[in-house]
Amino acid sequence: MIKSWLLRGLALLVLAWMVYNLVFSDHGYLVYHSEQQQVQVLQLELAKLKQQRETLAQDILRLRNDPKALEDLVHRNLGYLYPDEFMMIMPDDNAGKGAQKHE
Repeated sequence: MIKSWLLRGLALLVLAWMVYNLVFSDHGYLVYHSEQQQVQVLQLELAKLKQQRETLAQDILRLRNDPKALEDLVHRNLGYLYPDEFMMIMPDDNAGKGAQKHE
């Protein structure tokens, strides 16, 4: 009778140890769940990067094949002007307000 209870107690102890390891070990459920969430975040980031790569590839093709697109890019980003154009540099409104606050 005591041997039977001892055997059952030992079996219960082993079962409790196995359940504890299943949930809380380095390869347990909690770690698995955390890694699954991290995988989902990384998959979303990968999808965004793929879309960005596709957009950049389209921009490269457009700049290679359309001289007008390249001209517009240089005109806009580098500030080049056509002979019949002039540039007006306007002061920033925030710069004037910031100077008044410091007086």
